[in-house]
Amino acid sequence: MKILKILMFTLLIAAMPVIGSASEVAKTSGGIKAVLNVDPAKSMVDLYLSDSKTQKEISGAKVKAAITLPNGEKVEKELMGMKMGDSFSFMNTLDMSRKGSYIFDITVDLGKTTHKFNFHYDV
Repeated sequence: MKILKILMFTLLIAAMPVIGSASEVAKTSGGIKAVLNVDPAKSMVDLYLSDSKTQKEISGAKVKAAITLPNGEKVEKELMGMKMGDSFSFMNTLDMSRKGSYIFDITVDLGKTTHKFNFHYDV
């Protein structure tokens, strides 16, 4: 029985880096809600956009991200829109193997209006 408890504890500790590895932050600007989901384990960045009043998904946007890496280097990425399951997000990959702060300056172009969002993420 003691060996089983030790084994269960070891498995729990081993799974901890995977549990909660993704982080989600929401911001609102000009009636648009942006939710950034960062998952360094999968090297994925997802941005979910919706109307802040109606909660209706926004899929017809052009989204660009200027990302400042922990070493100060800047990377620009276009976040491509894609429907996965029941939700639509704008996504791309990003090497997040460096420890430190990542700064995401995101521009959302909706044709007649442009919205800017700034997110910070620490690895």
